[in-house]
Amino acid sequence: MTTLDRLRADALAARKTKRPEAGLLTTLIGEIETRTKSLPEQRPLTEEELVAVVRKFLKGAEETLAAVEARRPEEADRLRADIRTLEAYLPAQLSEDELRAYAAARVRAGDGLGQVMAALKADFPGRYDGKLASAVVRGLLAA
Repeated sequence: MTTLDRLRADALAARKTKRPEAGLLTTLIGEIETRTKSLPEQRPLTEEELVAVVRKFLKGAEETLAAVEARRPEEADRLRADIRTLEAYLPAQLSEDELRAYAAARVRAGDGLGQVMAALKADFPGRYDGKLASAVVRGLLAA
């Protein structure tokens, strides 16, 4: 089952049971469909492109949460629930230990920072924190 299929099934279930995340999921599906229609060639979004849309929604929710947290606690609670909902549709992130092991193997093979980062992007698209990965690789190269 693709991420989009899962989103559609979860949105339908949320609407039927009148759960609050129904609106968020429906809006997310609408954004995905809009992006699909705007592609120059007629094809569905790849899994990586779908994850990018979910990340965009997640980033927006996190930024809004930071802005309203102190002034509007009820809105902050809703945004926290939205963030938890969106995170469920993202692939599992590599842990720092997994990143360190992968980067150490690449550094031992003679790769530099750019080569390790490019390999990470190719092997684990969207599954790692770029800032953390860069810091880990820099630390390994400096050692």
